[in-house]
Amino acid sequence: MESWSVEQVCNWLKLRNLGELVPKFREEEISGAALLALNDRMVQQLVKKIGHQAVLMDLIKKYQQQKSRLESLIYSCETASQKFPEVISGATDRQMLISSGPVEQKYSHENEKGLIDHRVLKQKKNLKSFFARHKMLQWTSSYVLPDFPYDVKCILAEKKCPDHSMRIRIIEFLQADMTKYLEGSLYPNSQQYNIVVNALLQAYPFLDEDGNGFLLWKRALKDRFKYVRRPIEDDEQVLRNKCKFGHRRGQSRKSFAENTSDDIQGKQIKEPAHLKGSAMDLHIKWLNREYTKTQRNWEEVDNRMNVTIEIRRKMISDKAPLKDILRLFPFLRCPYQLFREFQLLTHMDIHKKTVEILEIYSENILSLYVVRNNPINIMLQENLKQHAEEDVLKYMKMTAACLLLPEVFGDDSSLFAAVNEEVKAVTPVLEVKNPFNMNSCEFALYIEREELAQLDDCAMALAALVAAFHVFDIPCPKRIHRTLNFLESLVFEVRNPASLPAPVKTGLETP
Repeated sequence: MESWSVEQVCNWLKLRNLGELVPKFREEEISGAALLALNDRMVQQLVKKIGHQAVLMDLIKKYQQQKSRLESLIYSCETASQKFPEVISGATDRQMLISSGPVEQKYSHENEKGLIDHRVLKQKKNLKSFFARHKMLQWTSSYVLPDFPYDVKCILAEKKCPDHSMRIRIIEFLQADMTKYLEGSLYPNSQQYNIVVNALLQAYPFLDEDGNGFLLWKRALKDRFKYVRRPIEDDEQVLRNKCKFGHRRGQSRKSFAENTSDDIQGKQIKEPAHLKGSAMDLHIKWLNREYTKTQRNWEEVDNRMNVTIEIRRKMISDKAPLKDILRLFPFLRCPYQLFREFQLLTHMDIHKKTVEILEIYSENILSLYVVRNNPINIMLQENLKQHAEEDVLKYMKMTAACLLLPEVFGDDSSLFAAVNEEVKAVTPVLEVKNPFNMNSCEFALYIEREELAQLDDCAMALAALVAAFHVFDIPCPKRIHRTLNFLESLVFEVRNPASLPAPVKTGLETP
């Protein structure tokens, strides 16, 4: 860092989310040496915001600590070489003797010199691997979790399972903290990911989610590093790795939909530029052709959806338009494939879980005072009188319980389901027509006011709604948050799942 130029220091600030300081650092010509020489008073004059002051001083302090540890390590190595001089100095003395002698002596000792050079190179290689091992041990022994913000601390202190937005905040702080430990590098290795995730789960065991948490948190942390690296165009290490793994310099998010490759049923199929002519492109074309058929090879569809999941998840994480994603992967419109995608991401069978939730909670939901005079409950009671079959009655009660969930939690029901009404919400929402008519009831999932899939019953509809938020990485609206949090806590089998609101319960308690 001492040899860094002003521009390198500015790039370093950008990587640590301190881009606001770049103009001031350029104006004051803060190089790497000047950066390490800054004291508290200088930082206060240079940086206005107290938060930025604290982060900058922490980075400088940690770098100086690592530098001092490295210097002490080098000193210990030098001390060891003095105790055992025959390892290095003996070979070096002989090499100097050969090279300082006359020309004839050099040629006469050519074989010996080759042997000595080989030993010296081997010694350097061993020293390099020693430093690499030491750095890894330093990670293992010294890594501590960052100081999370106050609201995150409150959630963790209450041992509550964090929602989607809170998970993102935790991952963001872990990524920023790992970058500090890596001295600016954005490429942790697998063992470093394991160390950080293990530290998180040891400190907060309830995040483990019955054994599935480790892989989920590690995957999320990797995705966060990818997200941070994507827009960077002026960092040598990032550019080198982008070239190595096939990324194009200056490639923007729009490039996913810039090229067209095939025309299926009169619609242009937009594909990522780097897929054209590749094996992945062939899989996508096959999926589009198969989707138009009435008799489909579902086994092959599963295989090809497995093969293309990486590019599909990358498009979704890059916020590619939903229409482009569905044009490339139309099978996501099929409930079965939507549930299967959810299971690949979370290892949970959401349809099975949703059926269990409605069977267990439907009676309790319908017994709550808050829903007693609701139009859906009144409609249910009128239709119950017309049927006597046990299966029909159970189905109707589960349907009513599903539609009444937002009312139980005081959420906005228009963001959950439109019953005999036009869909107005942009986020995933259910369209339900004639919910208690066994001959004409219809369920459909809408996203961005367009129909995504037709669904068979209320359980499938509810499962598709929850799955859509996860599969397409759509943020949950605040006005429906408590309802979805209740469902997700039961689907993911967290240790302390959400329960029905206590103030609105009557005689019956939730299971």
